[in-house]
Amino acid sequence: MRICLLCALVFLTACQQNNETDQAVTDNSRTLVTVDEQPITENMVRVFWLNQGVQNPDEAQITEAIKQLTEQQLLVNYADKSGVSLTREQAISLQQLRRQALAQQALQHHLAENPVTEADMKKEYQRVIAEVKDIQYHVRHLLFQDEVDAVAALDQLAAGADYNAVEQAYLQSHGQMTNVGDIGWVNIKQVPESFSKPLQQLQPGNYYAQPVISQFGAHVIYLQDTRTVEPPAFEEAKEGIKRSLRERQIGRFKQLLEVKADINTTP
Repeated sequence: MRICLLCALVFLTACQQNNETDQAVTDNSRTLVTVDEQPITENMVRVFWLNQGVQNPDEAQITEAIKQLTEQQLLVNYADKSGVSLTREQAISLQQLRRQALAQQALQHHLAENPVTEADMKKEYQRVIAEVKDIQYHVRHLLFQDEVDAVAALDQLAAGADYNAVEQAYLQSHGQMTNVGDIGWVNIKQVPESFSKPLQQLQPGNYYAQPVISQFGAHVIYLQDTRTVEPPAFEEAKEGIKRSLRERQIGRFKQLLEVKADINTTP
């Protein structure tokens, strides 16, 4: 996504060099064709295909790119001569595209300056393994937008209703809901944080006697079973841990920038 965004930016900038919202792009690559003295360069062809996800275009693709870029340059030249310009909305859109690309570059720069190290990943791996405790839970749950409805379902269970029957009735009346009922085997990190304490307190074959509140609503939780499993090896989990740490790092970086900035919501 980042590559496509940057490619689109370079592509648009090269084709709209007279637009006030763009910055000049220095392109010292070999000129392949000139159109009324305007160059079509190797970099423009490379970016043309990178923007479409092609890393190494073949000769036919290079020829096609030159053809399309030439046609485009002819139209751009006509627009310049005829006084045709971008609309205000198009100019703002191009400006926003540049800012979006620059913002992505800023994030990449920050990550390059503050890389996630092997030691960071191993520390996070040990922390997660310690929290998960090699235990998986076979979880079933009912989700309600209104806590009152969750309490009503718990009242049925407290009065002796079988959980399976309550769940079936729920599923029939909430057919549009997803990720409810039997959600299978999960570890403690794969469910909302509010599930953690109830699941660790429950014995298999029992429901939690109070509604469990999460960002999704009010849950009735039933623990069908537990099992002990071997955690994944560090090398298997390494890439996932790295992504998680980078996302966390980006979140902290954005928060820090916001704290330091002078943001005035009432200009």
